[in-house]
Amino acid sequence: MGLYDVLKQNWTDPEHGTMPLTRKITAGLIAGGIGAAVGNPADVAMVRMQADVGFVRPIQGDDCGERVDEGRAWDPRCGEFAAGFVAAVASNPVDVIKTRVMNMKVEAGETPPYNGALDCALKTVRAEGPLALYKGFIPTISRQGPFTVVLFVTLEQVRKLLKDF
Repeated sequence: MGLYDVLKQNWTDPEHGTMPLTRKITAGLIAGGIGAAVGNPADVAMVRMQADVGFVRPIQGDDCGERVDEGRAWDPRCGEFAAGFVAAVASNPVDVIKTRVMNMKVEAGETPPYNGALDCALKTVRAEGPLALYKGFIPTISRQGPFTVVLFVTLEQVRKLLKDF
């Protein structure tokens, strides 16, 4: 979140105070990519520990209603939930492949089931079809959507608090 703000401030047109959508997308991709690269080792450790103890994440939900009373036809939470949905759509195939590679059983003297992530993706799609990359999508979106809403609401409130200092 912090890197996106830095990029946004540096790439915003000072004359108009606006930033084109393409730059916003690029800034989001750069910030998200760096965040994923930094956070991935911890995520791998977490997944391994969860697999070892059989931990299951709880499923949560969120509604996305209109705020007509405030004169807006689009609730900001809907945008945040949509961001969580897009994140789930983009990340679910990667998570499925990562989980399969991390959980594959390699017996001594035998060939491993996968030679890497790309091999795993190709074998999965050939054997089970492209929708196999979206196994577990409902729990992912049930977690990612509300998480993104809470994240952005919290970020907005923290920014308001820090703005006064």
